Amino acid sequence: MSSLDFSTFFGAGSSATRPAALSDMLGDYASIKNGSYGKLLKAYYKKQETDYASSDEAKAEASKYTRVKSYASDLKSAASELSDTSLYNKGDFTVNYSDGTKGQSEYNMDKIYEKAKDFVDNYNKALKGGASDDNSKISSRTLSLVEFTSKNSALLSSIGINISSKEGEEGQLSIDEDKFKKASGNSIRSLFSGSGSYASVVENKAGIIASMAESQVSKISSYDAKGTYNSGSSQFSNLFNSEV
Repeated sequence: MSSLDFSTFFGAGSSATRPAALSDMLGDYASIKNGSYGKLLKAYYKKQETDYASSDEAKAEASKYTRVKSYASDLKSAASELSDTSLYNKGDFTVNYSDGTKGQSEYNMDKIYEKAKDFVDNYNKALKGGASDDNSKISSRTLSLVEFTSKNSALLSSIGINISSKEGEEGQLSIDEDKFKKASGNSIRSLFSGSGSYASVVENKAGIIASMAESQVSKISSYDAKGTYNSGSSQFSNLFNSEV
């Protein structure tokens, strides 16, 4: 604080200056007590939040998290359908292979393959969306999904689903149609069907990622122009909340 500032508070100024400074301080104190200063402060920050929420930067952020949510939600749905126990009801089914030949199975392998292919496609989209995100919590959850899949790589490979190690495609899945349809139906059912299965755990993890992304979208509107201010965290805001 400058010497002039000290003189204002401790009386080094003229007698005419001291009452004016005291009057200003009392006026500020009165504004704080009646809440008008708090209203002005909150209105200012609200304007900053509104400006950010309508900015191109905020719209881009919201769009990104909306995509992450969409991909994760689609994976959640695909995993849910793949784990549905009714999909694995036994019967006498014809199986159609990619070369035009046919076979027989006690499981509806054509239908199960369609659900598995949909799962693989949505898994890869969710992986790209979550892994490229700069939100550490979403990235961490996506990494957890990849690690869980990696732990099941041997079982997945045995039914024709492989994990890529190719540069730029690390962790993504591919499915071999004929190998999948010729695999043991009981092995496929054990891996995908019911609570606690690989598919049901992926469903849960995808749901968490979708919820996190949705939360990020809702938070964007509460940030200031720099994307860091939240009205609930400011000491000034806390000071005036009880007065307004």
